[in-house]
Amino acid sequence: MYFPFDCPACHKQLKIPSDAAGRKARCPYCKHSFTVPEGPEPEVPAEESQAFPGIDTRSVSDRVNRTPPKRRPAESRQNASSGGSSDRTDVNLLLSGAIGLGLAAGFLVLMIPLKMAGIFIGALFLERGWVPIAEVFLFAWSMVILFLKWKKIKRQKDSMLFDLLPNELSADITQESVGRFLDHARQLPLGPDDSFLVSRVLRGLEHFRVRNSNPEVAEVLNSQSDIDANAVQSSYTILNVFIWAIPILGFVGTVIGISAAVSGIDMSGDIAHVKESLNSVTSGLATAFDTTLIALVMSMFVMFPTSSLQKAEEDMLNSVDEYCNENLLKRLNDGHEPGEDAGGINAPGDVRQAIHAAMAPYQAEFKAWHEKLDALGSRMTAQVVQGWGAINKEMLKQQQENAEQVRDLDGLTATLQRMLVQLAEKTEAVHQKAAGSMSQSAESLQSYCTALRQGLEGLNRVLADLGEKQVVLQAPPRRRWFSRRK
Repeated sequence: MYFPFDCPACHKQLKIPSDAAGRKARCPYCKHSFTVPEGPEPEVPAEESQAFPGIDTRSVSDRVNRTPPKRRPAESRQNASSGGSSDRTDVNLLLSGAIGLGLAAGFLVLMIPLKMAGIFIGALFLERGWVPIAEVFLFAWSMVILFLKWKKIKRQKDSMLFDLLPNELSADITQESVGRFLDHARQLPLGPDDSFLVSRVLRGLEHFRVRNSNPEVAEVLNSQSDIDANAVQSSYTILNVFIWAIPILGFVGTVIGISAAVSGIDMSGDIAHVKESLNSVTSGLATAFDTTLIALVMSMFVMFPTSSLQKAEEDMLNSVDEYCNENLLKRLNDGHEPGEDAGGINAPGDVRQAIHAAMAPYQAEFKAWHEKLDALGSRMTAQVVQGWGAINKEMLKQQQENAEQVRDLDGLTATLQRMLVQLAEKTEAVHQKAAGSMSQSAESLQSYCTALRQGLEGLNRVLADLGEKQVVLQAPPRRRWFSRRK
């Protein structure tokens, strides 16, 4: 939300955002710095004020028309649409390059006395070849671009305090009052070429004067917002190139220094020659490391302010979008009621009747289909009920059969259990009988073995009694075929 405020020095009317209360600001007219006070209470919108018959907003515009405000004419900025967004964001590269070259030359000149005094920083920039000189030039060029862009952004922020759409001219922006707003914006000391806000408001007012359509103005402002954002993004291209090029120069210096160090190695001569070659090696290594160090430090000092400045410019574009939404789009009045479009059709009345008339034949057809679907659904429901009853009967019958089969199975199980018990008893009896038979056989075998052992012991005693006696066993005479029996 924005509220009007008069500059304490020049008494020009400004428009201040409510969230800037307590901050420092500078008047875009007289450049006087002041602290933004607390804003007033929110006012009743113009749409609600029309509901009170005692308030006539036209009296304010009539009073202002009798005493128009005095504005300083801008120099050579009479045409509002002549400038481009590049003038508001980009920096002249030739001018910034020339200034950067001068700063780099001055810095190197200052390094000469330091070098002659034997200070390391002087030798760091003047005795390491051409790479540190190129890095100093790119760094100075980047700093000049950042400074010039900072000046432009500061001027853009100052322009945010302009009261571009004063309520004294008219409460609403209509076809009758849009010309006064355009004249007021063109008389500001800051033209469209120097301010995103002035350019955006002028484009919106001019488009509204030609087309007299709030939605088209909103679309144009949205498109212009994208164009401005792309312009801001592209304005930092050269800085991004420098942030990339400075470390590359450091790596180039590293390669040059290492190449010089390698080529300076010569161990073929005497001691003095070897010492000279070592001096060249150390000099090359110093060039390699020092150029990289300078490049990394400079790129870091360029990167941080670039990111900060880009964020500040993007925030400023967001503020421009917010200003247009709060102060321009809300006050545009193209003569159509909120419920009407450009053709004068009342959405709550005529549009609804047209929709009903167009949908009438489809509703009749839909009703016929609805009746057919109801009848089909009733028949399907009856068939499903009948089928479900038959299924239930079949399931009950199947359950009964299953119960009978379960009972038969229980009987068979009991019979099998009894047979198994009987078989176990018979098996136990046979086992006991076999155990008795085996016990008797073992006793008989034991007695036989005892008798055999006694016989063998007796035989051993007989043999012991015989000792070494010779026992002659005389076989009986053999009977022959033709011998006589004596």
